[in-house]
Amino acid sequence: MKKIFIAFCTVFALTLGVFSPVSAADIPDEQFVISSPPGNVPSFGVVIEDSQKLKNTFSTLQAFTSDGTQVGTSKVLSVNNCFEYGTAECGQDKFMNFMANLGYCSQELTTDCVQGVTATNSAGKKLAVNYVGAFPEKMAYAFKGNLQANLPTGGSTFLVDIPEAPHVAGTQYLVVAQATGIKVAGNPLFNVNDFSLGIFAVSKVTGRYQITGPTTEVAAFKVLGMVSNQRVPFDQSTGTTARCAQSSATECLLAWPLPLDIDFGLSLKMHAKINGWLHGRTNNTVAEINTAADGDQVIQVSGRASIVPSVYAWFPKTDIPKQVADYYATRPEESAYGTGFGDRLAGSLVSPSLLKDYLDYRESQFPEAIAWYSALKDKAPMAPTQWSIRSTNSGSDQKGCFRNNASLSGIVATNSNFFVSGPPVYNQTENSLDYKVASPHFLPNGEVFKGTYNLLMRSSVARCIYGFTAAPVSATVSIVAADGTAQVATTVLGEKNGWLYLTASGFTFSSPTVRVKLTQAVEPAANPSPTAASKPAALKKTSINCVKGKMTKKVTAVNPKCPTGYKKR
Repeated sequence: MKKIFIAFCTVFALTLGVFSPVSAADIPDEQFVISSPPGNVPSFGVVIEDSQKLKNTFSTLQAFTSDGTQVGTSKVLSVNNCFEYGTAECGQDKFMNFMANLGYCSQELTTDCVQGVTATNSAGKKLAVNYVGAFPEKMAYAFKGNLQANLPTGGSTFLVDIPEAPHVAGTQYLVVAQATGIKVAGNPLFNVNDFSLGIFAVSKVTGRYQITGPTTEVAAFKVLGMVSNQRVPFDQSTGTTARCAQSSATECLLAWPLPLDIDFGLSLKMHAKINGWLHGRTNNTVAEINTAADGDQVIQVSGRASIVPSVYAWFPKTDIPKQVADYYATRPEESAYGTGFGDRLAGSLVSPSLLKDYLDYRESQFPEAIAWYSALKDKAPMAPTQWSIRSTNSGSDQKGCFRNNASLSGIVATNSNFFVSGPPVYNQTENSLDYKVASPHFLPNGEVFKGTYNLLMRSSVARCIYGFTAAPVSATVSIVAADGTAQVATTVLGEKNGWLYLTASGFTFSSPTVRVKLTQAVEPAANPSPTAASKPAALKKTSINCVKGKMTKKVTAVNPKCPTGYKKR
């Protein structure tokens, strides 16, 4: 399904209070929040840290009128908050979008909900998980779902307690499950475009908070299809940005490092079915998709949290690093997109400071991310723990093997800062599935960052791509650095319950390509016909490694030879 829902998760031209840098020793990276540039000096900055998109989520259903019907170009004329589909201002004739926090399943909520949370320790013991309750208890913009219209109920996030899985500040965890989508004017049905899951280790503090919520100011919506909302809560007691992962008017949940030896899992019952691909921040990822007796989709996913290097930096406009300045000098149109900070300049919508916060994990944005890495001397300023899984609508058609699949095709999980969020790209030259990742080379403590990559693909999808039979599949995995040299990585492959599982770990950055080549032995014909014309056997390709000084190249061909200047190793 083509993605036409454009999500902007922050208000344009926000004015925020000055917030102390989060690098202080007593503040963990998990409590990172976006804030104004130091001293409110006109600045240019970047953030590549996707856990922010799961923090401070809320439910909202909005209806729009516009000067046309074209998503992405028509001008918005009015915006209304809705609490039920079908009311006077929220009817079938309106363009509508929604963000729905999916609650814990109950007698009242029987679908589009989380029906279970699991935790398993490193010894394989399943731990008791106790449901604590919705948080916040009342979501200000919650709305009623409509199964006939394919609209989930928009409720609240919730807390669970896992006594045998303590973190540094207690045993409670925030669970976030959110679906987003749209309905075009005149169409009675909603489309669920995106889906996100997250788990945070949290503790609770009290105070006075300005909670997050949607805006109905037409100026915040440039064109039809945009969502503009404030995601960062404000601490009214201190006059600063709050470090909450979720908040109510009087309570704030602070996030802490997740334990790395616990497999966390979520089970969801979905009437609004999810298909395509998921991408996530988990290790040891396992997935299972079944159909409930009532026809609903049941999705079970589990895995361990990852340590993910994250990028956040402000630079005064008078001192923008050369790598960044050079990148945007050749792409001036890109330098204007982002979130403004500070009071708007007189007579315009332009703010004195701009934060590049829109990078959405497309291959075309790799050079932009790498330019910022260079500006930070290839060292990540933060490395929080994360557990998240999201849907994706990007990626190529893959010979039609993904387009026509009515269920989940696969899950890609990595601890890389930047990556292509869609499925691996089929490389016709190499006959491989290629997956690009990128990260700063060093962690905040100076250690070299080691990457992990987990691929779960439906066996039927892999066999469709390659034209394989039902016979067992084998694979080779290579990690190709940006300069073309090969890296060594630990790899594991298995096939179970209709899924192929592949893991690669231990490779380094800044922007390697994970290359997966699936193969299958040729099955002999059971009863070959003596009169049938035999096809000539395909010539078998082999690979050799060629070296030239410190450079290494892999050559694959029927009769491979090293390029001029290289010698066979």
